[in-house]
Amino acid sequence: MTPAEAIEADELTEAEIRYRRQVARGMYDRGRAAGWREGYAAAEAADAAEWARVTRPVVHGISHAELGERRWGPGGRARFGDPRPGDFPGRAGVREPEAEPELEAG
Repeated sequence: MTPAEAIEADELTEAEIRYRRQVARGMYDRGRAAGWREGYAAAEAADAAEWARVTRPVVHGISHAELGERRWGPGGRARFGDPRPGDFPGRAGVREPEAEPELEAG
């Protein structure tokens, strides 16, 4: 091998190395960009699913009328104090014992 052939072979090797580095850099950049896109898409999907899970009871929950009835009972706020089933009926039939009269000192 002559010195000129060696120099030419070395230049071809350097050109091949530069070409491979350029291809590798392009592949890395494209792969990284694709990974970012997929990662953001997955994160957005997860966020959307979590948001839907959290807001579903609020958006598709019970109506205002149902909430009002749960809060104030049947008849609404105007009938809040009325007796309800299961309330204590009082002691209407039971008489309190009468207190003994006090003795006076005399």
